[in-house]
Amino acid sequence: MKTYHTKAQVHAFERGVEAYQKGKSQTDNPYPRQADYFECWEQGYQKARESNAD
Repeated sequence: MKTYHTKAQVHAFERGVEAYQKGKSQTDNPYPRQADYFECWEQGYQKARESNAD
């Protein structure tokens, strides 16, 4: 099953990736914990960190 994301969710994910690439900390997530996009940003950050570990 394919999961679909809104443009805003994709943007938050990409911001997480960029944050990791720029050397920011995971605690620099600009979205409040209760915001819908908090998890998208976190997933992007984690994905970039995992990709870098390879």
